[in-house]
Amino acid sequence: MKLIPLFPQARIADRETRRRRLDALLPLLLMFCSSSVVLAQAPSDPPLAAGTREVTDRYLELTFNQQYDALLDLYTEDAVFFDPTGDVFKPDQPHEPTVGGARIVALQKSWGIESTDFDIDAAFTVGEYSLYRGTLNTRFRGSDRTIAIPLVMVLRVVNGRIVQRVDIGEYIESFGLGNRFDAATAETRAVADRYLRAYLDADLDAQRNELDASVRFQDQTAQLFGPPSGQLIEGADTLLKRRAITFANVSDFNLDVSDSFVSWHHAVYIGTTTYTVGSGASYAQPAVFVIEVRDGKVTRHWDFVDYTVR
Repeated sequence: MKLIPLFPQARIADRETRRRRLDALLPLLLMFCSSSVVLAQAPSDPPLAAGTREVTDRYLELTFNQQYDALLDLYTEDAVFFDPTGDVFKPDQPHEPTVGGARIVALQKSWGIESTDFDIDAAFTVGEYSLYRGTLNTRFRGSDRTIAIPLVMVLRVVNGRIVQRVDIGEYIESFGLGNRFDAATAETRAVADRYLRAYLDADLDAQRNELDASVRFQDQTAQLFGPPSGQLIEGADTLLKRRAITFANVSDFNLDVSDSFVSWHHAVYIGTTTYTVGSGASYAQPAVFVIEVRDGKVTRHWDFVDYTVR
């Protein structure tokens, strides 16, 4: 298993330096915060991610050595596993998260995996979250075929234990699931591409045209900055109001896409997001954007960004 070193991080000891850096990022963070948030005093240091990365690396080691019972010591009792792209395996049934460490372990055992490894292309850790992306190589019992699956895995750690795992994979081509998904996948690509362009162009009207009225948006990696950053935003009206504030203070917003895939209802864009804030400071940060499309509208949007790269 190939692991990528943690992006360098440094604790900011000087209070005024912390204030300047958070002020520079504030316009972007307003996308995730209430417009009424005011930094009355310099925030405390954001938590370092060393502990998170140690736990998530250990989790990968146990998972891909198939030491599933040992994972019971890492999962919390109410841990959540969800793979939104896994809906392709049972397309006619409701697709819900699996809740509870014991139930997640039972699910992992039920997959019938003979051997597996995760060839990791890149990874980053931000606060409570580690993101790994690469290729999952899996052989199932009774088969001589190894299936290569493009995969993004996001793990959240609280108090040294795994509380959340999200997988996002390209399963249709990898498993040869046939052409029943072709029409919806093509629609997802078209809608997601238009919406992403409108998002990056700060075109609120064009975004509204693509958004479902009850759309949900979240960038959990923004929780690095403390609440309410990173919280779930629900509804097109609320989301666009937040973005109007952000886009007034951010310019040259872009995503340099290095890889992407679309699987039925989900489009995944991998690359480097760049932007300039009102102070003139510019940033280039590794990112993964995931856009869900149903019935021709964007119903959910996740961003995962390595905010430790300054």
